[in-house]
Parts: sequence; C-alpha cells; structure tokens
Amino acid sequence: MSKQTARVTTVAVLAAALLSGCGVVSTMKNEGVKNPITPEQSKAQVIDAAKEVVSTLGIEAIRPAFWHASCNDQGEAPFRGQMRIGYPQAGSFEASDAEIASMVQRLESNGWSKAPDFLTHGTALQKNGIVAVFSPQNVSVPTRSLEFFGECSDVTTSKEAGGETEIVSLTP
Repeated sequence: MSKQTARVTTVAVLAAALLSGCGVVSTMKNEGVKNPITPEQSKAQVIDAAKEVVSTLGIEAIRPAFWHASCNDQGEAPFRGQMRIGYPQAGSFEASDAEIASMVQRLESNGWSKAPDFLTHGTALQKNGIVAVFSPQNVSVPTRSLEFFGECSDVTTSKEAGGETEIVSLTP
C-alpha cells in the first residue's frame, strides 16, 4: 500500500467516524458493553441491593465498604460496583451455616435466587443483575462477610480510580 493510499484510507475512516456521530466512538469506548452505566449508577446498584438485604435480614452492618472493581485481570474497563459488609460472627461454624441458610431462604422469598454460575466458596444469590455472596465464617477475622457484585457495565471508571475504597452508610 502506497503512502497516498494509506492517507486516503485514514482520512476516509476518520471522516466516517465524524459523520456517523458519537455512536461509533461511544461503541468503541464501551468495550462491547451493550448498556453501559456510569460509575454513580454502578455504585447505586450495589448500595441499593445491600440496603435491601440488610433491611430484610435485620443484620448489623459493620464497616460497609464500596469500591469499583475491574471485571478482568488487566484492571481495565469494564468495571463494576463492589462492596463488602461485615456482620457479627455466630457462636460456631454450625450456627453460622444454619443462620446463613435461614437468611438465604428469607432472601429467596424476597425475589433473590441462587447464582449457580458465580464461582465462590460461599453462598451466592442474584437479583436484578447483582450477586450477593455470604462467605463462610472464618476464625481468623472478627466478622463474617457479605459481598455484593454489580454488573460489569461501567466503562468510564479508570484503572487509577477503580480500587479506591469508600466507607458508606446503609441507613435510609
């Protein structure tokens, strides 16, 4: 390909992108995400789900923390909202397992369902694109853990801003 042909091709591609509007540029930036959401929306997804679960179960939320997490190993877009809530330990592993089973039943009666495709050592439930995971009780940490994973639809969070943790309030 001659330099002249390469220039004409480059100009034609740029002109097509400019003439077709923001749609082409937006699609290129969206990393293949069909319905992209903003960082604020990805945050609201998991915080709203966490508020619902805490309210439904009546658990004491200890140090609820939010952050944006990449949905791939490269730390690049798309990102999702993610948060972890501590809650008090049970008296024993058996009691913890029984409490989690009871909490799962209550959430299932409130529209949550098992998330069989979500790989975890805990118990995973899903509702409206959000996954909630009850981690098994662990003697090496002072609280049990409930983690929320939002949809991988945030294409505007940057790699640099993604991992910043923010303590949030779950009170209405």
